[in-house]
Amino acid sequence: MQSANARGILGWGIYSASSWTWCIGLFLPIIMLRLFGWPGFFLFAIPNIAGVVIFGYLFDEKSCLRLLREHRPAIRLFSIATSAYQLFFIAWLWSHLYAGGSPTTGAAIALGIWVVGLLLAAVPDRAWCWLGVLTWIVSLVLFITLGTGGLDRPLAESELTSTDLLLIAPSIIFGFLFCPWLDASFHRARIRSRSPHAFAVFAVAFAPMILLSCAYSSQGMLVVGAVALTQITMQAGFTNAVHARDAWLGGPGAVQAGSSSWPWAALVPVIAILFGTLPMVAGESTYLRLLGLYGLVFPAYALLFMSPWARMTPNRLTLLLLGVLLLPCALALDLAFVGHRTGWVPVAIGGLLVLALAVLMATRRAHPA
Repeated sequence: MQSANARGILGWGIYSASSWTWCIGLFLPIIMLRLFGWPGFFLFAIPNIAGVVIFGYLFDEKSCLRLLREHRPAIRLFSIATSAYQLFFIAWLWSHLYAGGSPTTGAAIALGIWVVGLLLAAVPDRAWCWLGVLTWIVSLVLFITLGTGGLDRPLAESELTSTDLLLIAPSIIFGFLFCPWLDASFHRARIRSRSPHAFAVFAVAFAPMILLSCAYSSQGMLVVGAVALTQITMQAGFTNAVHARDAWLGGPGAVQAGSSSWPWAALVPVIAILFGTLPMVAGESTYLRLLGLYGLVFPAYALLFMSPWARMTPNRLTLLLLGVLLLPCALALDLAFVGHRTGWVPVAIGGLLVLALAVLMATRRAHPA
């Protein structure tokens, strides 16, 4: 196996920063600023960066290939959901958040980004690395063009309290800690860079991207100017392309050959774009409900099936069990994030962790190492 080199570490680290700058990092910091002020931003930023860095140093090339092989359906579902999330957000941005847009414009731009993502799917890994670097450089230039004046804008009074912030912290930490395990772009970066230090580069490169999100906000609301439109569309489009590739080509290395066809998945982008353009559906509530996939569903799968202490294998029975565990937790998180009844977050995440611990202990007794 070839050794790591500085150019590969730098390139794949910046690629990871670009692939992780998606509609969560592009808009959630603004919501957190509105609800909690700067403490909310830091609650978003610190676990976000730390979770990816921990992934890079926790898994080596061999373990990444093993996870890609053993959990390929879940990783592909993560990519399909993430691609759809970008398309929903872009359609919503151009249909409703941008004053000069319309549902027709939003649908056309989101569909165009989807098609471009599919066309880019066959681009080889080395080119993808430098596409990520180019995307990051353009975003940085846009940040310099915009300036940091937006960061000095006074914030409106926080809608929620510091107690509310502490109550929602478990969900944010849980999501950012485990979601990177299902992100094929991070597995690709870890394998291709051949070094965990690419994820230290990620930390440095990603920080200005989420600060840029704050720079085009005011009073906790998105200010959709030319720079914001360009950067958001470009970054979300790049992330869509990254995950469209992983959803349909099956991931890096030998796992490509074992990927099955999922024709039903072609409907997902159509539904996502439709949701982003319909006035009764497009909105912050739908955005937050989709965010629940990353604060609950995907990290719960990683905890139960991918963690070193897990003894369960994903099959119909165990996935049904996971669904039963998640349903009441999802309802509790909906009350917390959409209804701002934040006391439900510890109930949801704490209940899930207790049930997961019971399941893990039972399976360890049944299948000792």
